[in-house]
Amino acid sequence: MVKPLSIHLYQTLEFYKVLDDLARRTHCPLAAERLRHLQPLSSPDLVRKSLAEISEVRTWMDSGGSLPMGTFDDIGSHLKSTAIEGSYLGPEAFRQIHIILELSSTILGFLKKNQSDLPLLHEAGAGLSPNPGLVKEIDMAIDLRSLEIRDQASPALAAIRRKMARAREAVRREMEHLLDRLARKGVLQERLITMREGRWVLPVKETHRHLVRGVLHDKSASGATVFLEPLETLELNNQIRRLEAEENHEIEKVLCALTGLVRTNLSELEQNFVILITIDCIYAKALTSKALNQHEPAINTDGVLRIKNGRHPLLVLKKASASNVVPLTLSIGGSFNTLVVTGPNAGGKTVALKTLGLLTLMVSCGLHVPADADSEVPLFNRIFAHVGDAQSIEMDLSTFSAHLKGIKTILEEASSGGLVLVDEIGTGTDPEEGAALAMAVLEALTARGIITMVTTHHGALKAFAHQTPGVANGSMVFDTKTLTPTYKFRPDLPGSSYAFEIAKRMGLPEVVVTRSKVFMGNHANRLEDLITEFEQQLEQNNRLEKDLRTKRQVVDSLKKEFQEKNAGLEREAKQLRHKAAQEATAIIEQANATVEKAIRTIRETTAAKEAIHEARTLIQEEKKALKDELQAAMLDEEPQSEDRFEGVLRPGCRV
Repeated sequence: MVKPLSIHLYQTLEFYKVLDDLARRTHCPLAAERLRHLQPLSSPDLVRKSLAEISEVRTWMDSGGSLPMGTFDDIGSHLKSTAIEGSYLGPEAFRQIHIILELSSTILGFLKKNQSDLPLLHEAGAGLSPNPGLVKEIDMAIDLRSLEIRDQASPALAAIRRKMARAREAVRREMEHLLDRLARKGVLQERLITMREGRWVLPVKETHRHLVRGVLHDKSASGATVFLEPLETLELNNQIRRLEAEENHEIEKVLCALTGLVRTNLSELEQNFVILITIDCIYAKALTSKALNQHEPAINTDGVLRIKNGRHPLLVLKKASASNVVPLTLSIGGSFNTLVVTGPNAGGKTVALKTLGLLTLMVSCGLHVPADADSEVPLFNRIFAHVGDAQSIEMDLSTFSAHLKGIKTILEEASSGGLVLVDEIGTGTDPEEGAALAMAVLEALTARGIITMVTTHHGALKAFAHQTPGVANGSMVFDTKTLTPTYKFRPDLPGSSYAFEIAKRMGLPEVVVTRSKVFMGNHANRLEDLITEFEQQLEQNNRLEKDLRTKRQVVDSLKKEFQEKNAGLEREAKQLRHKAAQEATAIIEQANATVEKAIRTIRETTAAKEAIHEARTLIQEEKKALKDELQAAMLDEEPQSEDRFEGVLRPGCRV
């Protein structure tokens, strides 16, 4: 059962709905009941183990695997009955026990086969004890589809049923003989044999009743028909009834014998049942983790709460997808441990508060949360949540009295290592007095080092959060153009309530809104105006930053395009140089052939040796120069140092 201290918290945060969704994914009613009453675990080690078990199964499922978990019933009451000597179970109970035994065997075989991938689940299921002998005995004795006791359950039962078959056949033959004879005489209302009170009878006309000797068993509603058991079949029917009694007695003996076998293996059956419940609960948690895109957060031991892209689990269920819920990202417990959240009505403050409470409560119960895996959650020794209007006519409590009663409980019982969540702190009374009370409460909680998150519309608390060490502002972003909430959390900055703007948007007369600002006073107006101006400037800066990112992406794209084109031009230039070098080589070879031909001609014309030597030397020098130029082109040399710019490049430099 849920502890009394948890009932209020579960109701306030609607944690029951989270547990109900978890429970509907189980395969056994008792597993569902266990999850509906899930409590925070008693130690960090148990929380880490639970989270790791879920992650292990979730990883297996993400890779395409599943568990061979079938539906099974709660056999606890049957096992308790079995413990009583002389008691025996019925066929339905044995069917349920048979399912438990077969499922135990299936799960154990699966876990042994996949031990390397599922070591924690294998550890959880290591105590399963299949009992093929008991399974065989149940199969031999009971047809689990019809729940009839089989003939082969015992030799005596088989013999009794053979006698019954012969007796019924004898009755049938005799009744058919009587049916033909009496039908010819017009005695029968209908030509059929029927049964009343387990005995074969004939439908005889009331007017002809005196023509048939027999025992009256029934009459029709109109009284026109009487159902008589003929004296000719009376003894045979009596024999059948005696055999039926013997059959029931023998069936009872068979069930007693089977119950004795269950009693012998009672401890193993109880252990199997408990282990299957445990595995079913782990599997249900993993199924929920996958369905709602949940993750295992890190357990923070420094008292720092960091939620990254957290989503309210009930909104995820309602929207059918986590992507349709605006995520919450916030951190408490580093440089400050108290967060004051402000912003417009219906802007998401209460949802953010409940989201934080639900996620921390889920982790304390060893559950994955709908938040990024790099979120960090401490294990609080207790969570306090005061949300909503708790006024009570029966208890003579006004809204403010009920609010103070909740605050009083928090101040009396909250201590370091706890989490406090208060919606609309200081509400329900004079705003100045309510704000002053709220400041004193927050000061006391902050001094104790309690992680605290409150929501408010009090402007004085915004200044208090800004000026007080250990306390920080936060707000829900509001679109000032459309006057609609974005449901996004913004750290470090207070938010305006936008009461006048929303009032104008809702159609209140302009003169009323203007007069309201006059009544509010210049100082308060100035503070709200400053917050509004700051928010508008922040929105403008965000838009400029977004535009800058867009333009930077364009520049980066153009730069990449230029680099690709430049590289293409360089490849093309290299190819051209290579082609030019090939053409030059061909020219040199052709020139060389021409020169050699000229030399042969000179020799043939008996030119002087000195002239020939001089001509050859000149040719060799030209060939060398061409060759050097060709090699330079082929090597695609880097630009020479005199082609490089030295120093800092500035506008106006000549390059």
